[in-house]
Amino acid sequence: MNRVVRGLVSVTVAGALAAGSAVAATQILHDRRAEAVAAQAAPLAPEVRTDRVRNALAGLADDGVYVAPDARDLLDKRGERAVARAIAEAETPIKVIVWTKTNKAGASYFDQRQQVEAGLTEAGGRGVYLIWQGPENGDVDTYGAYGFVDVAPYEDFTGDPARTLPRLVAQVDAEVRWYERNSDDSDYWGGTGGGIAAGLLIGSGVLLAVALLYGLLMVAVGRRLPGRWLW
Repeated sequence: MNRVVRGLVSVTVAGALAAGSAVAATQILHDRRAEAVAAQAAPLAPEVRTDRVRNALAGLADDGVYVAPDARDLLDKRGERAVARAIAEAETPIKVIVWTKTNKAGASYFDQRQQVEAGLTEAGGRGVYLIWQGPENGDVDTYGAYGFVDVAPYEDFTGDPARTLPRLVAQVDAEVRWYERNSDDSDYWGGTGGGIAAGLLIGSGVLLAVALLYGLLMVAVGRRLPGRWLW
């Protein structure tokens, strides 16, 4: 076997190793992302939802409004009916939850909000939910799809909720914007297949680069390379 053939064999082996390493690296990154997504979804499973969230989701099924027993001083029956009328008139599905801020609900407020969103998403469709915890305290967000609502609780959650919430429902209905987003199963490379393809592409690039470098060195030196190289 002459030195040119030996050199090409070595380059091919190096390129194959590089391609294999790239494929393995992209697959590992994909698997780790899948594990991270699963860990984030664990607190949102139906079986771990707090009673507070379960009660809210059940209450929303009627007219789109739920007022917790401990929040009746925030929104009375008459105010609740006003909010329900605003929801019925809106073209966008809108859900309104009124409850008080507490640290004794069995989960952090962030987890409760995520559980509410997950429960609404499971019901199908897309829409907007509002959580009123008091003046300048609460959240507005979309569920079932990626959207944008230009409502800031610290600015817009003011005054009597019996008046403010119907106004916010109408505002959200008129201003919500929806956008497309990739599936949660996708990643930077476009999924497992994309990761493998990217790894092969990277490995091929390395192979070509090494082959080109080898050819240039052979032309420039015109003799066997020093050291313990195979060529």
